[in-house]
Amino acid sequence: MSSEHKRSRPDRIPLEGSHRPWLYLLGLILLLRLLTLASLPLTDHTEARYAEIARLMLQLQDWISPHITPSEVFWAKPPLSTWSQALSMTVFGVSPWAARLPAVLWSSVALGAAGWMLKGSLSRLQTLVVLVALALSPLFFIAAGAVMTDATLAATTLFVQAAWWRVLRSHSAPERLRVARWLGFGVGLALLTKGPAAVVLTLLPIFMHAAWRRHWPSIRAVASDPWVWLICLGVALPWYVVAELKTPGFIEYFVLGEHVMRFLQPGWSGDLYGFAHAQPLGIIWPYTFVAALPAALILLLRLPYLRIRQGAGALRAQFQQVNNGLDLACYALCIALAPLLLFSAARNLIWTYAMTALPGLAILAVMACPQAWFQRAISWGLGLALLLLYGWAFVFKLPQEAAKHSDLPLISAYTQACGAQDCRLSYASKPDYSAYFYSAGRLYTGMPGQASAPAFKVIHLEKNSPLRAGALACNNEQCLLRDSDRVAENSAHPAH
Repeated sequence: MSSEHKRSRPDRIPLEGSHRPWLYLLGLILLLRLLTLASLPLTDHTEARYAEIARLMLQLQDWISPHITPSEVFWAKPPLSTWSQALSMTVFGVSPWAARLPAVLWSSVALGAAGWMLKGSLSRLQTLVVLVALALSPLFFIAAGAVMTDATLAATTLFVQAAWWRVLRSHSAPERLRVARWLGFGVGLALLTKGPAAVVLTLLPIFMHAAWRRHWPSIRAVASDPWVWLICLGVALPWYVVAELKTPGFIEYFVLGEHVMRFLQPGWSGDLYGFAHAQPLGIIWPYTFVAALPAALILLLRLPYLRIRQGAGALRAQFQQVNNGLDLACYALCIALAPLLLFSAARNLIWTYAMTALPGLAILAVMACPQAWFQRAISWGLGLALLLLYGWAFVFKLPQEAAKHSDLPLISAYTQACGAQDCRLSYASKPDYSAYFYSAGRLYTGMPGQASAPAFKVIHLEKNSPLRAGALACNNEQCLLRDSDRVAENSAHPAH
């Protein structure tokens, strides 16, 4: 290969001035997400629940079965995400910041996997724009600093899908086998993230792409290597076996309930840990559009423009401007469509189910645009403006909104009013997960306090209730009040 040809390859393009703003912008995105980890309280129910599960794992020192209470195991998810959160709390102490830190790390892994996938196919500039578009999408940005399983899912899923693309681009049989074994490793991690659902979300785009582009020989080559299977099962199977032996019934509930009944039966009543989200059929499509902004909007505007202004074949010609461009565009489309097709008939879902579609939409959006667009200051300037909007939201706007959906204001007001005394705290109804987390689990056994100390209670109050004026703190649904019954009791029976 001549030196001139080597210089023309996309992955050999030097990091010139037009690339640096995108690199800096990507770094700023990750930095902002890191700096805003502690800006919001843990909100109920999702974030606080998973943070409490991780805190209980650390407290109980049970690294096999996650617990949703000290006496109740949590069968809804495998433990990879919880392991990372509990390990972070082990190192940095129990706090929302420590619980959220792994999400930033997993999201960085996802971005690294996307960069690995696109190396040699897109230019460095285009690759950086894809990473920025992915990182700035609302769902990815939120998940990158939230106590959920979605950042872990994004990392493991995208790692496998990147490995498949590297299998197709391998130049030798040894290289292909090496990458295929990394693929098996990634599938094992996906099984530890969300179980069979994660494997379907991971492999469905690969099989769709293989069927469309006739890559079956590569599928057979990967599947015929026993090491791929051994690595995959070696990573995931031990935990499943030990978890079933430790808590019999786990596999039946997890596989049948969480992966079949949850999606096929509206209002499924068998959910042990939450409630069913009955949604209209096809709701995954608008969810994905919002989750994938601005990439989804770029595609919505750019594709009709190409067809109308440049005629039939314009989009194909645009994709063919990069190495293996048409094949890559087909694969990106499969990545984007797989979760949409999978969940179109499901009614029990939330918008985070769109997560695995985001990389495909980001790749398609960048490939559909001329590379020269991204060399202009206005393109990365728009990305910077969106980042500033996120910064304003997470620093000034969202903390107040999040406090309305968390018990942190109540627990903080209780701690301040009680001081160094041992005060009673009671809830009129079952406490939310954030109350358990911020009280370090003391609410599980009750907080009776000493008879001579003040007493406090948390009760449900409507927003227009006059009692809110005298409350020590309130969120959207509940308020912390001084327990007048306890005060009256102490006055009637003074200590001798």
